[in-house]
Amino acid sequence: MNSVVAEPRPALARILGLCKQLFIIVGLEKIYEVSRGIVPRQHDVALQNGLEVVNLEKSLHIFDEWRLQQFVLGHKHWYFGPLTLDRHAIVTVINHFYLYSHFIGTLLFLVWLYLFRRGYFPFVRDLLIVTSALAMVSYIVFPMMPPRLLGSHSMGIYHYKFQDTIAQLLDYKLQQHQLTYNPYAAMPSLHFAWALILGVTLMLLGRRWLLRAVGLLYPFMMLATILISGNHLLLDAVGSVVVAAVALAITLTLYRRLTPRGLIQYDALAA
Repeated sequence: MNSVVAEPRPALARILGLCKQLFIIVGLEKIYEVSRGIVPRQHDVALQNGLEVVNLEKSLHIFDEWRLQQFVLGHKHWYFGPLTLDRHAIVTVINHFYLYSHFIGTLLFLVWLYLFRRGYFPFVRDLLIVTSALAMVSYIVFPMMPPRLLGSHSMGIYHYKFQDTIAQLLDYKLQQHQLTYNPYAAMPSLHFAWALILGVTLMLLGRRWLLRAVGLLYPFMMLATILISGNHLLLDAVGSVVVAAVALAITLTLYRRLTPRGLIQYDALAA
């Protein structure tokens, strides 16, 4: 008598598939963090590279990040109609958006993509992975100190010392001994690269105007955050666009090289 194996219900199968994908993505993120943390921390080289990028921006007349930070954080209070925000509240919002939207926001986006646009999930997931891998190579080849850590070294260039807004949430002396911490991973900005991929995907695949609006605004919000917080320069964001474009070309090439049969099998394994 043949045994009958009950197949899981579609909803249960989809939830199990989603859990598997999230487990893989979180695991890869942890591997990326550890890999980034074991990169040699070349303080002098990172400092020199940071100052050189600042000088390049000055020569291009686009070095205005300090003006933006000074404008936003230079007021004790901001008034939005009946709403009043003090400087501490603004810094808190910026810090939390920078620290948590990058990973949590991307996970929520991937959950939505898997549940509602499942056919596109493997490609976007792989695009994020390839982008992260290219960024990792860049951090090894070109370690760069972010503006917030340049400190007094920058005074001779632009007579302004960036405020390190995020220092109030992170103990840098403690993090120096953590395996996953690399303070010189500034070029490119992976925050902006992921935000760009997320935003473009939402604009292309979102059927509701709210999703498309989020897709349009999210990269700009991330760009403003990384600049105001002193975590990145504008050219770091430009580098992110380049890295994401190269990652897109690589991912498209890999998918096109797969035969139709192989692509179907690949998608089945990824689902």
